[in-house]
Amino acid sequence: MRVPTLGLVAALSAAGCLYPPTTQPPPDEQQQVVIPLPYDLAWDAVNAVVAENSFHVQAQDMTNGIIEAAGPRFTLHDADCGKIKSVAGAYTAEPEANSSSVYNFLVRPRGPEATLVEVRATFNSSVKVPLHPATDVDCVSHGIQESNLLRQVLVEARKTHRPEFAKPNASPQQAASSASTQLAAPVTVQTQARQPPSSIDRTESPSGMPGSTHGFSIGGNLNLPAPPQQQ
Repeated sequence: MRVPTLGLVAALSAAGCLYPPTTQPPPDEQQQVVIPLPYDLAWDAVNAVVAENSFHVQAQDMTNGIIEAAGPRFTLHDADCGKIKSVAGAYTAEPEANSSSVYNFLVRPRGPEATLVEVRATFNSSVKVPLHPATDVDCVSHGIQESNLLRQVLVEARKTHRPEFAKPNASPQQAASSASTQLAAPVTVQTQARQPPSSIDRTESPSGMPGSTHGFSIGGNLNLPAPPQQQ
C-alpha cells in the first residue's frame, strides 16, 4: 500500500508546483508623492481620481486620511503571481478572471500648504496548478498602477482650488447713491418753501429810499403813539 501512495505523491509533484513571486515590492518613492495643496483640497483631489477610475470605495475616513477602493481585475503587467513548474516546463502563473485589486490611499498633511499622498496596491488571484486544486496567491505589485495613480493625483491637484467669490460691483451702489440724492433734493426745496416769513417787513419811505425807523412795520401788532394836536 505504501508504494502506490508514494508513487501518487511523486506523480502529483511532477505534475506541477507553484513557486511564490520573486519580485520585490516597489520602493516608497514609487508609491508616494507630495502635492502643493492643503489637506482638505488634497483629499478632494484624491477622491476625484478614485471616481475617474470607477473604483468602488469600500472604506473612507477623512479624519485619518484613509480611502480603500477596489479596482478591476489585473494582469501580469501589474503584478507577479509566481511561477508554475511541471513536467512540461516552467511558466509564469496567470491571474484568473476572478482576480482582484485593492488600492489603499493614505493622505497626510505636510504643513498648512502641502500634503503627502501614498498609494499601496494589493493584488490577489487564484492560480491553477495542473493536477492541484486552485490556490489563492497574494501577487506582488510591479508599482506600475501606483505610479499611474499618483500622476493622476498630480494632474488633478493642478485643477483643484478653492471657489472664488466675485466682489460686488460698485456701479449699482453708485446708482443707488445718485438716486437717493435725487430723491432728497425735492424734500429740501419743500422744506425751505414752508419756512415762515420774517416777522419784520421792510417798507420804503415816502421818498422811495429805505432806511427810516418809522418806515418799518413790526408784524402789524405794534400801536404807535398818535402825533400831538396842534393848538
